[in-house]
Amino acid sequence: MVVGGGLAGLAAAMRLAKARHPVRLYEAADRLGGRWSSRVQSFPGGDVIVDDAPAVLEFPAPWRDLYRKSGRTLADEFDRSAATLSAAPPATYVFADGAELSWPTDRGELFSVQEKRYGTATATRWRMLVDQLDDVWQTVRRLGWEAELTGKAQLTAPVRRRIRQDRTIADLAEEIDHPHLAAVLRCGAYRQGGEPETTPAWCAVAQSIERRFGRWTLQSDCGDDDQDRTGRSSTLIDALAARAKLRRVDIHLNEKVDLLDLDRGRVRGVVTTHERLTASAVVWTADPWQLPDAGLPRFRARSLRRHLHHLHPAQAPTVTHELLPYADGWAEGLVSETITLDDRGVPTVSYQRPVTAGTLRSIHDWQRRQPDPGYGAAWHGFESWLNRPPVRSGLDHLLLAGPWSPAGNSPAAAILSGALASYAVHELVS
Repeated sequence: MVVGGGLAGLAAAMRLAKARHPVRLYEAADRLGGRWSSRVQSFPGGDVIVDDAPAVLEFPAPWRDLYRKSGRTLADEFDRSAATLSAAPPATYVFADGAELSWPTDRGELFSVQEKRYGTATATRWRMLVDQLDDVWQTVRRLGWEAELTGKAQLTAPVRRRIRQDRTIADLAEEIDHPHLAAVLRCGAYRQGGEPETTPAWCAVAQSIERRFGRWTLQSDCGDDDQDRTGRSSTLIDALAARAKLRRVDIHLNEKVDLLDLDRGRVRGVVTTHERLTASAVVWTADPWQLPDAGLPRFRARSLRRHLHHLHPAQAPTVTHELLPYADGWAEGLVSETITLDDRGVPTVSYQRPVTAGTLRSIHDWQRRQPDPGYGAAWHGFESWLNRPPVRSGLDHLLLAGPWSPAGNSPAAAILSGALASYAVHELVS
């Protein structure tokens, strides 16, 4: 049984269903996907399918793996509907002093751009920093991304030195010694739902991930696509939801799980708004702060309760949409990302993508950020890494996954946490 129909919940449900486990999924909302769900929004110029997801993906491998492991490759899925996952153009940064800079992901191209603008010494400092973050990525990917982070024993002295446990993103920004590059680093902390002064330095691996894996976006024939799929990342969720039905995942929308059904410290099912159900395992991907009120036992789950007490929701941006006239590049399906930073590095991210009715601008504004459990957990120093709930809750047959996992709140991290939970369930019931 899966509680929550966001990215992690879908990832766990699809993998378990493909492995021929019977799966029932409960989602309190009226649609799957959480922030990634699609909806129709009306504008004076017409109706447009919108979502609150980023239009650009920076780590496509978990998506591709999820599609492949649930029945059909991503390429095959979209070949059937004349859509593709294609390389996105570079983002454009607009700094507090009004300067603009295109930010290619290729190592050599970015060095050339930065050298021309900032000089060789500054460009070299940035390249060396991201080279070091490449090594950090090779370390942390095994600590919550591709394998479970279970406790302090995995954080050995060499690991702590490699990831610079005593440093924050604010420290890295100060060390880079350039206002523009410092703002880019600080921006990464805000986009992960935290503050630069409390977000661990290793979270800057987002720079390494982007350089290593590139930037990707959905593309379709804009002139013949009434679903407005170009740049609409919720297209990925729509396809997964359709596949879930084919895999006979029993999906219950508008139904909240109120309680865990316990038997001598073991989770044996859940109690929903309408019924009590038994399950061989429960994968909880909903808001983890609901768990204590859902009957989490005080003694057997005291460690998890303690971790949740010290954990706080991440700061999510306010997302708004505007319908603009047809822009240059509309017919070519141009998707753009502009990141405007203030002097502290707080971003306002604007995506523009072609839609049938014109050009849609989606603004993700961290100037107007607010706590949102659905956006994950905020970072509060290195120790908050271990406060994030592990996959194995410590309570028999209760597994945890979501944007508040040890890997963080990126879409790829949420999908991978769902994968780890599905592996744990398979071990339990096979």
